[in-house]
Amino acid sequence: MNENEKQVTQENQQTVEKLQQEKEELLRFTKELKAQFENYKKDVLREREQILKNANEYLLTKLIPVLDDMDRAFKDVEQSHSYKTFYKGVELIYKKLWKILNDEGFFKIEVKDKFDPFEHEAVERVETTEHEEYSILKVIENGYKFHNKIVKPVKVQVAIKPRGEQSAKTE
Repeated sequence: MNENEKQVTQENQQTVEKLQQEKEELLRFTKELKAQFENYKKDVLREREQILKNANEYLLTKLIPVLDDMDRAFKDVEQSHSYKTFYKGVELIYKKLWKILNDEGFFKIEVKDKFDPFEHEAVERVETTEHEEYSILKVIENGYKFHNKIVKPVKVQVAIKPRGEQSAKTE
């Protein structure tokens, strides 16, 4: 082997060693980055759980006076045996509860005359000619929104045209 070939081989060897070193550095960096990312994911999950816990605690703290009022109402009816005042008391507590819920962005869906598939769920259809088609005849269960997001649709009874009437018009 001549001097020139030795030098090329030595340079190649140095290049291989340098590349191997860079590869090991990159692997070490990649492992470290992966570990940091895993820790970040755990931290975010822990933080999200803590936020949820704090939000629940906040709402529950606001509901404590309602529970206290209910306790007082039950004690009062046991002592006075007056269900008329008990009813009035529970009515006031109910209004207080709704005030708290409304302040937090929770609302009862107001039902209008026409069926709205975004806010209502038709659980019963009634064939009738007395009402306009898709008119709401009856509210079966109330529905609720939380910050304009439907959390439970209103369950309603809806008017539809009688089946015989539709086929008679097409004949």
